[in-house]
Amino acid sequence: MSEDNSSYTINEEKARKRSNLNTESDPILFFHLLKRNLLWFAIIISVCVASAFIYLRYTVPIYESKLIYQVGSLNTANKVLEVSEFQEINNLAKDVEILKSKLLFKRALKRIPIDVSYYKQGEFLTNELYRSTPIKVDYIIKDSTVIGQSFFIEFIDKYKFKLTQNDELIGEFGLNTVVDHPKVDLKINLLDKKNFKDYTSLQDGSLFFKINSYENLTNSYIGRLAVFPLSNAAKTINIQFQDNNGEKAKDIVTAIANEYIAYDIEERSKSSKKALQFIDSQLDKYYNKVKGSENKIQEFQQGTNFSTMDRSTIYFDRSNKLENELFDIDLQKKILEDIKTSISLNNKDIDVYELLPILAGTEYAGGIMSLITTLKELLFKLENMQFEVTKDSEAVKSLEYQIDVQKKVLFESLNSSIAKLSIRRTEILSKISDVEKKFLNVPAEELEYARLQRVLSLDEKFYNLLMEKRTEYSISDAGFVTQHTVLDRALIPTVPVFPNEKVFVLFGFIIGFVLSLLLLLAKYILKNTISSVDEIIRHSYAGVSVLGIVPKYKHDIPVSQLVVNKNPKSIIAESFRAIRSNMQFISGTEGKKLLAVTSTVSGEGKTFCAINTAGIIAYSGKKVVILDLDMRKPKIHLGFGVENTVGMSTLLIKSKEIKECIHHSELENLDFITSGPVPPNPSELIINGELDNIVKKLQLEYDFVIIDNPPIGLVSDAMEILKKADYPVYVFKNEYSKKYFVNNVDRLMLDNGIKKLSIILNAVEHGKSAYGGGYGYGYGGGYGYGGGYGYGYGGYYEDEPKEKSGFLSGMFGRKK
Repeated sequence: MSEDNSSYTINEEKARKRSNLNTESDPILFFHLLKRNLLWFAIIISVCVASAFIYLRYTVPIYESKLIYQVGSLNTANKVLEVSEFQEINNLAKDVEILKSKLLFKRALKRIPIDVSYYKQGEFLTNELYRSTPIKVDYIIKDSTVIGQSFFIEFIDKYKFKLTQNDELIGEFGLNTVVDHPKVDLKINLLDKKNFKDYTSLQDGSLFFKINSYENLTNSYIGRLAVFPLSNAAKTINIQFQDNNGEKAKDIVTAIANEYIAYDIEERSKSSKKALQFIDSQLDKYYNKVKGSENKIQEFQQGTNFSTMDRSTIYFDRSNKLENELFDIDLQKKILEDIKTSISLNNKDIDVYELLPILAGTEYAGGIMSLITTLKELLFKLENMQFEVTKDSEAVKSLEYQIDVQKKVLFESLNSSIAKLSIRRTEILSKISDVEKKFLNVPAEELEYARLQRVLSLDEKFYNLLMEKRTEYSISDAGFVTQHTVLDRALIPTVPVFPNEKVFVLFGFIIGFVLSLLLLLAKYILKNTISSVDEIIRHSYAGVSVLGIVPKYKHDIPVSQLVVNKNPKSIIAESFRAIRSNMQFISGTEGKKLLAVTSTVSGEGKTFCAINTAGIIAYSGKKVVILDLDMRKPKIHLGFGVENTVGMSTLLIKSKEIKECIHHSELENLDFITSGPVPPNPSELIINGELDNIVKKLQLEYDFVIIDNPPIGLVSDAMEILKKADYPVYVFKNEYSKKYFVNNVDRLMLDNGIKKLSIILNAVEHGKSAYGGGYGYGYGGGYGYGGGYGYGYGGYYEDEPKEKSGFLSGMFGRKK
């Protein structure tokens, strides 16, 4: 006995720990909920897809235009003349940086008509009328704050219009006349007067324009530009731009490509132009020197009548060679000193284009030119970065530090080269002094003539060299041809990249599907009602028996709640016959029987089950009486339509006799006693001992006494009666009774010793809406989820649902 008590205590603890949430894995229940909620799922998915279409309808589309660009340049004159290439070699990464820089983008915007933007305001969307505007606005800005402000135009006729700003009327003006605004002078002209009536936007006040700033446009649009290399070997670059207007996107991409061609030619020709400027300045200087040297020789010959040389020839040749070397050294030293002055640490403005041609052809051109080229690239990065960040940013400070380091390296390299040239110059001067000592005895006139001749020769040589270089650089400048090619031209896009209709519709469907699954999962987890007999069995630790399953009555339940007599061949009548048959497994002995019915709460159908069980037993020829002990909420008298003036309450206090309280129903062999007037102490009346006497007296006349007890989950009035009953019955209602109601069954069986307690599951859906597709039943666990009901006689029951077969009816069939 102690072991049994221990088992009961353990089961009771398990029952108390049972969660109100559905924590078990039940695929059948999951698909049952899925089937019941298919219509809601369809509605949710439809709403999400419809929302996607609404978003697509009222969202301004974004179009993308792109072109493929191949970069490269060629100087044909350099190849013909074999002039050294002092322009920079093409670098694809550098080309990409320039193409996406604000510097080039701003220049490209000036190629298209974008200084004034025209718009048509709709109810939900505002469309830009790029190249399709019916008007043209000329302006002269007085105050820069007018930039970006909206001016609305409403035409009165072909010649007059109203101008509005910030909902304030500025005035009425004529076409092509100056509008004197405090911040701007405007002149507005109608482009197509013939088709004036076709432009509804001119007359409804929805047309407006804005004056733009190229600086603001650059900052606003640069984020929509994408430039990236496609192939380093082929030197191809992809340029693409996104905008709400497809034609404008195409024009901007094309303008960037064309502007880069002009920019590249302009930048590359700067070196040649600077070289020509330097050569021209030197030509004037050395032309005068040659002219002066010639005049001095002529004056010397006229003054001395000197015309030949003999010993001075050797002196002249040797001295001339040394003087040439000295001249070259002095020239290179002067060039390096000029460059040193240009890049002095205190000088912030360095003209790299002027330094490159000066170095061309010098002994130190290679090493120093590479350092200067690196310095130029750093300066270009700094210039481009100033469009994007402030001067005090860390990126600018880092770049300025790199420039200073590059200047120092270049400065030290120049000092070293100048020192080497100074040493060589000293050596040359020493050699010239030695030559002059050897020829001290040469006559003074010969020496003077040789000196003048040497100076003239040097001046002529340098002058001829400058003329030659000038010719070469002029031809080189004219021979530079860009080879940038548009391989795939930009087109006006017709399909927006955002929003993508297919993607958004699919996204809406997926969101609807996910929301539906979340709803299904929430319902699955939060579902705490009983859906099948199997759930009651699984949640019960007491091994409760199943007396039967009652299908949901598809018609309106009559007031009497007695339905088995309406159609004896109905499914519901057959279900109560099955309950009657299963009762013999609980108590198969002959004699008078007591059946007590209860439930957890009101509304689970215990009265309905009690009345119809009584009715089906009465059909078998046995006399049955129903007692209404639910004195707090009596229903029997309402069901049979009688007065409730006398009944169980009056019998229990012995104020009436049994025969005075018995009522006869329309069904033969079925009588009933109502609850009587509601007493103040129903519990005390039930347990006062008189009920046993009443039952014994009734059993003398009736075969079955059926007691409709109050819900035991609310009050404990029915406890003693259930213990004494031959057939204690506990009623659950499908999709109404909570799962934790099973705790009451376990408590009655384990704690209170009501071993014969059995259950009835009421209001089970029949047919396609039923959990598992149908139901069966049987005492002692004989239950299941079969495809039909009862004994499987197809078409036998008169109220069997006649539904049209088909996919849609199966998917969306509703509960009856």
